[in-house]
Parts: sequence; C-alpha cells; structure tokens
Amino acid sequence: MNTRLDKVLVKRLSPSEIDETFWLARLAFPDLTPARWKATARRWTAHPTGAAGALLARDAAGRLIGLAPFNVRTNLQGGRSLWVEKVASFALLDGRPVVQALASSLREVARSLDCRGLTVQIETGDTALLQALGRGRQSARCTLVSATV
Repeated sequence: MNTRLDKVLVKRLSPSEIDETFWLARLAFPDLTPARWKATARRWTAHPTGAAGALLARDAAGRLIGLAPFNVRTNLQGGRSLWVEKVASFALLDGRPVVQALASSLREVARSLDCRGLTVQIETGDTALLQALGRGRQSARCTLVSATV
C-alpha cells in the first residue's frame, strides 16, 4: 500500500463528495450542522468554476486529507481577493504537504478568478500555512495572512 503524504491531489469539491467531506468540515468548523454544510456545498457545486467553492485534498490512496473553502471578495485596498476562511488538514504524520498543496491550488484558483490577492484566516502558530503562503503579510490586528497572487 502506498501511503506517501507527499502525493497530494487537490481539486474542487463536487456534488458527489458533499456528504463524505462533512466530517472534515466539522473538524474545521465545530458548530457546523449537516444541513448548513449541505446547503452551502450544494450552492458551491452548482457553479463548478464559480467565485465560491471548496478545494479538497486527497492522498495517494484517495483518502480525504484537506479542505479549503473560499470565495471572492472585493476590498477597497487591493480589489478582488480570494478569501479563505480556514484551511483544514488531517494528516497523522506531517500535514505540511497537504497545506502546501492546498496553498498552491488556492493561488491557481485566485489567478483563474482574476484575483490580485489571497487572504487566509489562520490559527495562531500555524507555521506550515505561513510558510506555504510564502511572501505574505501577517496582520498584527488579526489572524489573517495576505499574499499576492
């Protein structure tokens, strides 16, 4: 069995994956209900290349190991930006490959949606995500990291 964590496949959430992904979404958002998850995910998947959605990461065996919900926002400072509420990864040994793959794919999505920036809400001390976003700026006032796409 090949279980190497450096082989991470990332793609957008599809309608057939909504139920399967609830457990990981619930880890990231503890108050999330199944009904709210299904309603939100159905809206995202109704427009598979739209300005809102979620990226899923799977390992080489096809197991779900990461989630990054996003939407496009327009702000006064930088124009269109891809907003990521939270990046969730589940890995028993090392979550960095998951986070790096999601961060790279989020940049690609941002570019495809004509965004100039990427803003990610992070947990305090999430160094893997800070490193994966590279030359981003961390706000001293909040747990947001902004990066140029």
